[in-house]
Amino acid sequence: MKKVIVAILAVVVLSVGAIVIIAQRSGHGGKHGGFGHRGMGMIFKKLDLTDEQKAQAKEIVKAGFEKNKGVFEAMKANRDKMKAATANGAFDEATVTVIAAEQGQLSAQLIVERERTKSQIFALLTDDQKAKAIELEKEFDGRMKRGPRGNRGGFAGPTDSE
Repeated sequence: MKKVIVAILAVVVLSVGAIVIIAQRSGHGGKHGGFGHRGMGMIFKKLDLTDEQKAQAKEIVKAGFEKNKGVFEAMKANRDKMKAATANGAFDEATVTVIAAEQGQLSAQLIVERERTKSQIFALLTDDQKAKAIELEKEFDGRMKRGPRGNRGGFAGPTDSE
């Protein structure tokens, strides 16, 4: 039972994670508060969410994004600090370590919020939707193991002939 719940939650995490990544890259929620991304819509369509569930999920995601705007901004500033600290091949291990630790703390904050959001969205699903989410998660796991273009492990490393 625990594995089933973890599998379901993994599918929801992927959905929420996509929104967080898109919002982070765009620097804002976009036209739809980060919710209009095609991938999220496809997941919701595959889970056959009702309009009410979609609206509730959208509000949950939007609230999570709003709560973390400062974290997104801090992460961007931190990436900029790292670029400046390592420009032109410069490397000061102490400085890089401090910046990396800051980035780790910010990432941890986003992970906690993502898990909170995932839990709230999971609570909206019916038993049938949860079962479908398990199927989607298995499908996704299979794709991740193959990686892009069917490469095992996700990377096209050197071949034996190289």
